Amino acid sequence: KLFDLPITSYPALAEAQDSLNMLAHIFSIYVRQKKARESWAGTLWVDLNVDKLQRGIDDFMKELKRLPKPAKESAVAKTVEAEMKNFKTCIPLFTDLKNEALRQWHWDQLMERTGCAFDTGAGQFTLADVFEMRLHEHAEFIYQMIATATKQLSIERGVRDLTEMWSSMKFTVVKPGGHSSSGDGGSGYILASCDDIVQNLEDSMMNIQSMMSSQFVTPFLTQVQNWEKVLGNVSEAIEVWLAVQTKWMYLEGIFHNGDIRTQMPREANQFDSIDSHFKKLMNSVQADPKVAKTCSDPELLPTLVSLSEKLELCQKSLNNYLDVKRNAFPRFFFISDDELLSILGSSDPDSVQPHMVKMFDNISRLEMRRGANGEVEVLAMESCEKETMYLRCPVSTEAGSGLVEDWMTLVVSEMKMANKAITKDTIYTYCHDISRTDWVLLYQGMMVLAATQIWWTWEVEDVFERSQKGDRHALKKFASKLTSQLDDLVVRVRSPLETNTRKKINTLLIIDVHARDIVESFVRDSIMSAREFEWESQLRLYWVRDPDGILIEQCTGQFQYGHEYMGLNGRLVITPLTDRIYLTLTQALHMHLGGAPAGPAGTGKTETTKDL
Repeated sequence: KLFDLPITSYPALAEAQDSLNMLAHIFSIYVRQKKARESWAGTLWVDLNVDKLQRGIDDFMKELKRLPKPAKESAVAKTVEAEMKNFKTCIPLFTDLKNEALRQWHWDQLMERTGCAFDTGAGQFTLADVFEMRLHEHAEFIYQMIATATKQLSIERGVRDLTEMWSSMKFTVVKPGGHSSSGDGGSGYILASCDDIVQNLEDSMMNIQSMMSSQFVTPFLTQVQNWEKVLGNVSEAIEVWLAVQTKWMYLEGIFHNGDIRTQMPREANQFDSIDSHFKKLMNSVQADPKVAKTCSDPELLPTLVSLSEKLELCQKSLNNYLDVKRNAFPRFFFISDDELLSILGSSDPDSVQPHMVKMFDNISRLEMRRGANGEVEVLAMESCEKETMYLRCPVSTEAGSGLVEDWMTLVVSEMKMANKAITKDTIYTYCHDISRTDWVLLYQGMMVLAATQIWWTWEVEDVFERSQKGDRHALKKFASKLTSQLDDLVVRVRSPLETNTRKKINTLLIIDVHARDIVESFVRDSIMSAREFEWESQLRLYWVRDPDGILIEQCTGQFQYGHEYMGLNGRLVITPLTDRIYLTLTQALHMHLGGAPAGPAGTGKTETTKDL
């Protein structure tokens, strides 16, 4: 216009100017994000705010995306965008690398992988060191490393929990109850219940086994193996310890008894030595009761094993001592070791009284008399029903050596002689100038039963003999006599009676009914000879002059009557099945075999055997 020249357009210049403006904008974005990254690079790793990085890079990428389409599609814009995308890709990795599971060895692995080396100290490790590793190129490796670190963290926590728990776990040490004081002024200490410790021990051992089977245990292998050894020692020590303590508590109560110490002086001295060592051990535990520390002592387990072996020897000596006593008086086999020791450990003859019912069937106590000089004599045996059988000669508890097994053996011998003498007198006076119902009242129940059965056996065989001599009605007459005897007993049992007398007559009624039934079956079946099987299969009692005692026969079986006083034991009703059981068992015993009734519960198998 100034020179009146025509206006010329330059499209290339306009394009160049637009291109420069576009590049300037892109360059502005690039420079600003670079400065921001350089600013972020100076941030200490411990102060890193991942959200701030995420928001900053997102803002720059949004600004780049708002450029015109030609600008966004330019090579420069794509290069800048690619660089920012790489940075954005690294941000989740930053988050992962902030994981509390990462330890120094994980950073060492990462530096070795990326070829970068730097100090990861809290005051020197910055984001620039992380940028240098170009994490986006190793994303897969980092993910695997983080997963491994997480697994290892659980193991690390498990080891830490084990350490905390077992470093503080303590034994509960208490004074034993009911034990007498010893020479050290007290009975020492014992471990209280270790159930909680054992439960925690089992749980910890399972956790350790789980850790050992993990592929991620390598960094903690030494620690885990150490705890495995420690807990193994704890488990073994506690097992032996509790066994030793149980034996010690049992034997302490025995060997602190003066009478036992007198009878077993050598074993008592051995136990005193064991007792001293055990109390010394328990005193040290009471001073420092930490479980792991105590059980890690290399001398503990050998000490406990040694104590266990010595206690075992003491126990064996004690058992041998008890066996000697039991062999001397076999009824001691019927009571427990503790009960036997309570008898042997007391000089008082009354110590046998609580255990009489176990050593003698249905005998509750011995009747004793204390003389003016303090000597105690056994006068009689009293059954659980308060029936009494007096001995012919009182037995002195000072007899022989004065040992309980000696005078109790004399009591048994005197019991049998007294029983035999009373039974013989009962047989002799049977219906002699006195009615049968009155005769029953004069003697103890079992003597009456034995005498009745002996006389019934003789009368039946006498009837057989008279029948063979021509008295055809002898058996019927005898059956009538038995019925009459039953009627007399029924009348007597309906009258006012003492409790024991009523029990005696009731039992006799059961035996008499069975005897009557057998004779009536002989009448019905025309059994006329003592050689008939029907008679020989019955349980028959005889008094024989040699050896002047009761002989029991059934078929081929022959047995001596034991004369064991058993008071007023009742009897079950005798049925044909009872007879078959008696026959089977007596024949088995005669052939030195065994036998046992079999059948439903509650049908009388045990009582039938006891009756026999």
